[in-house]
Amino acid sequence: MRDRVLHNSVRAALPPDERIMHVAHMWSRHRFMLPYAAVAFAAMVAFAIAVGVEQWGGRVGLGLAAAAVAAMAATEYRVLVLTTEGLVLFRSGKTRQKATELLERLPKSANVRPVGSNLVITDWSVGEKVYSVMKRHQNAMVAISQR
Repeated sequence: MRDRVLHNSVRAALPPDERIMHVAHMWSRHRFMLPYAAVAFAAMVAFAIAVGVEQWGGRVGLGLAAAAVAAMAATEYRVLVLTTEGLVLFRSGKTRQKATELLERLPKSANVRPVGSNLVITDWSVGEKVYSVMKRHQNAMVAISQR
């Protein structure tokens, strides 16, 4: 279902004669994402104390929610698409894997290569930036890198 939503959102943004070959959803975190999240956590815990939240569980829960929002705000979500015309980079929604805006058509010389991996995520260099990609999009990224 998720892949169909992603594919349909890309299809709607491309010209009708351009065929989609591979689609991959990816993200990149801001280098200060962890400090942002830590500051948001601490600020929300302090705020919860100031307004009278008495249970530490409630204070910590509010702090974790603020940290999650800060982490999400410091993350860029992208969709990389290989079409018959070349590579296309889209902005993606923060809460749903859906292409929302065509950002750029990458040059044919754009370098797409893996730079790191673990059991769940592979990091890929796309042009000048490094993005993380879930393993379920790994086959698409490999095909894109071999274009």
